[in-house]
Amino acid sequence: MDRLTALGFTSQEARVYLALLAQPFATGYELAKSAGLQRANVYQALAALVDRSVVAKVSEDTPARFVAHPPAEVLGRIKRQTAERADSLIVDLAAITAPQEQAAFTLRDRDAVIDHTVTLVAEAERRVAVCVWASDLDWLAGPLRAAADAGRQVVVNVFGDAELDFGEVYRHESLARTVGGHLLTVAVDHTTALVASFDDPAGAVFTRNPALVRVVEKLIRDETYMAAIYERFAPELEAAFGPHLVRLRTRLLPPEQAEQLISIVGFGADSAAGLLAPTPEVHP
Repeated sequence: MDRLTALGFTSQEARVYLALLAQPFATGYELAKSAGLQRANVYQALAALVDRSVVAKVSEDTPARFVAHPPAEVLGRIKRQTAERADSLIVDLAAITAPQEQAAFTLRDRDAVIDHTVTLVAEAERRVAVCVWASDLDWLAGPLRAAADAGRQVVVNVFGDAELDFGEVYRHESLARTVGGHLLTVAVDHTTALVASFDDPAGAVFTRNPALVRVVEKLIRDETYMAAIYERFAPELEAAFGPHLVRLRTRLLPPEQAEQLISIVGFGADSAAGLLAPTPEVHP
């Protein structure tokens, strides 16, 4: 019943409609008994439902009898009308909305981040690029696939194990070897970007600021380059920089993340101390 009230039914209308679905050709008196409502309230609800073509009066006898129109018909009509009103409202509100190209906006919980990310991907006209944990593909793979099916370029940098049969996929280290937290970055059409953290407390920033969008685009491109280069030249890179590039990465990571990386790689105490030692100054 709550889902019907969310679609514009009053609680009494919802109860009458549900009762009539279960008891076709019922009278107002019969519906009052099955819905647990006063008869006057039932007839008031029936009149409103008949006006909206949710219920039909099928007998002019006394007492009159009613049937409910099929849910697919009723809810399909509501869906179409709601979409039409929303589309019209988007156009009308866009006409009075000030430009926001220079703004950055904050999202403050996981559900809001997911909803906005899905919306951004669905609105893409040319290209979507993401860096994503494999676990987040539970909710993001569907929208990304839809974008690819619609002819958008889709670039996916995935951290962890995931099988994707669409888009351009670049695979990074497993989640067990990932440091820096549970992050998500998204760039759409070179005009919009989102950077999110799903660590507690979850949140995100999204923007259309051209400079910030370019920064996020570059971040995603660099991750793409790194994944492709590492896949091709892993032995040479690890020979130069250690397993998981630990000798290079520990010089650039914050101390706590550097220690986490060393622990993941499994270096001994002496080796770890050397990695975490200050980098000597280089003079010309």
